[in-house]
Amino acid sequence: MSEMIVNELSSFNNYRYEADTNRVVNLKGISNADLDEFLQIAHLLDTNRIKYKFTTNIDIRILGKK
Repeated sequence: MSEMIVNELSSFNNYRYEADTNRVVNLKGISNADLDEFLQIAHLLDTNRIKYKFTTNIDIRILGKK
């Protein structure tokens, strides 16, 4: 994944990108998740053709390029 995308993922307040696990982790828990940021992250990944899936706690697991 490009450094530009990693930097954008790192800019969110309520989610943190973890390079070692290749996940975007929700820092607020499922009941307090920031859905606007979540949708922004999903849009960022979609527009850059990056495959991902949702896990529990509204985390995002990055699978690779489409």
